[in-house]
Amino acid sequence: MRRSIARLLACTALASFLLCACTKVGTESAGAGGNPWTHHGVLRIANLSEPDTLNPLVGNQQVDSDLAQLWGGFFFNWSDRNEYVPELVTELPTLKNGGISKDEKTIVYHLRRGVLWHDGEPFSADDVIFTFHAIMNKRNNVPSTVGYELVTAIDKLDPYTIRVHLKTAYAPFIASFFNQSGTPYPVLPAHLLAKYPDINRADFNSQPVGTGPFKVERWQRGSKITFVANPKYWRGPPKLQRVEYNPIPNENTIVTLLQSHEIDLEYNATTTNYPLYSNIPGTVVIKTPFTQYGQLGLNLKGESGVLGDVRVRKALWYALNIHELIRDVTHDINVPGYTDQPEFLWAYNPNVAHYDYDPVKAKALLDAAGWQVGSDGIRSKGGARLRITIATVSGSATGNTVSVIAQRAWHDVGIDSQVKNYISSLFFASYGAHGILQTGKFDVGFYSWLNGTDPDDSTLWMCDQIPPNGQNVYRFCDKAVDDAERTAISSNDRAVRKAAYDKIQAILADQVPAIITWYNRRVAVANTDLKNYRPAHAVTSFWNPYEWSI
Repeated sequence: MRRSIARLLACTALASFLLCACTKVGTESAGAGGNPWTHHGVLRIANLSEPDTLNPLVGNQQVDSDLAQLWGGFFFNWSDRNEYVPELVTELPTLKNGGISKDEKTIVYHLRRGVLWHDGEPFSADDVIFTFHAIMNKRNNVPSTVGYELVTAIDKLDPYTIRVHLKTAYAPFIASFFNQSGTPYPVLPAHLLAKYPDINRADFNSQPVGTGPFKVERWQRGSKITFVANPKYWRGPPKLQRVEYNPIPNENTIVTLLQSHEIDLEYNATTTNYPLYSNIPGTVVIKTPFTQYGQLGLNLKGESGVLGDVRVRKALWYALNIHELIRDVTHDINVPGYTDQPEFLWAYNPNVAHYDYDPVKAKALLDAAGWQVGSDGIRSKGGARLRITIATVSGSATGNTVSVIAQRAWHDVGIDSQVKNYISSLFFASYGAHGILQTGKFDVGFYSWLNGTDPDDSTLWMCDQIPPNGQNVYRFCDKAVDDAERTAISSNDRAVRKAAYDKIQAILADQVPAIITWYNRRVAVANTDLKNYRPAHAVTSFWNPYEWSI
């Protein structure tokens, strides 16, 4: 399972912790025109999460990938304009420029010359080939090998040119291979790591050496990670001298530090405290649309057995006032959505069925499905009550609030529901570890889905991706969707892919295997002296740290 599926709820759960260790930082004058608390050239960041490692190849958290954007190098970054920005590769391979072969199974990458590792050694094709083998090394605890497992060989044409051979055409490959996917991996230095049988416990994971704009100076676990400018960065030295990342597992403490100006940036802030941080003098709130949506996933073969009827599924959506849900839970930060593709992505289909709040339609659908209202207001059919379970993560204020609101709305149209809370590690656990989602021990599950820069959603909806084979926890199966998904992942022609994704979204909206509660807008609270912080709409907010200044 991709690590991205658990990110939203994991962060929300962290906000419930009450203890935090932080270090007071002195202030100095910023000079004319700036805030007096600004430290010139030093950016102080806070976030709820502390990484389990600084090496995303063996990590399981979003923060691992975020911080890797500071020290590591990827083939491409993804900009705030939804465009690839070449990093360790000089141009994007396409059918038009010949980088992708006509049969779409061979891809040529031209690597950037003149790039140095932090220790001064030159970057080359050897590092790319080594890192690929590290990802495929079964001894290494990598979160995902999606895309990489299709590679049959990598030819080193010269020190700065490689040719990658695939088993089959796979359109999401460009977005997956050392790129900004759901599990983005930076290229690692062969000269430092090739000697190890595995890299799970290598010292490198705490003090990585990369090609990025900043070097890791020190990781004081539980307190601070300090990065310093890399003077040999291929774009030139970054504008910041230092970046200090402070993991603080309590949202209220972070708000206090923002108010006292002891930090300059909180990124991916929770929406819960928006009223508190929205009016802090000397700060600005940045709201960025993101490839992440909240959902009430519907298990078509769930414990109750009632969600196999599409009329019941549609009734559940009609009964919910999504606009009130967004207002009450997220303070109107997030926005409504009706498909699994965001509006700003090229694959989005605006012409799908909507289920705007209409309890009259919800009741009519349930009547048509044979569920009759009893004396207590709850419906029944054949002696069985219309009863479902709602599963969410314990400790998640967002999940619990959504569940209670849904429970009340569904009761008003005659549906009895029970909320069950599970610890995050059990809720998102694998099939073999008896995870609630994977084993289908729920009717409705509230959680978040976050994708990479490519619209590929095949692991969610294809018939052969029903657990334990994939992440189709909805147990949804439709031949037309399968056919369209195969078309979408096997062609690099965007027009062909767009038509396929339009069809997929239309079918999903008609069949309702999931209720999209909202599309996320990521929130950052920043010192007004911070310049060029322009969060991207996918994967990470840290795509351009070499341009930041304060």
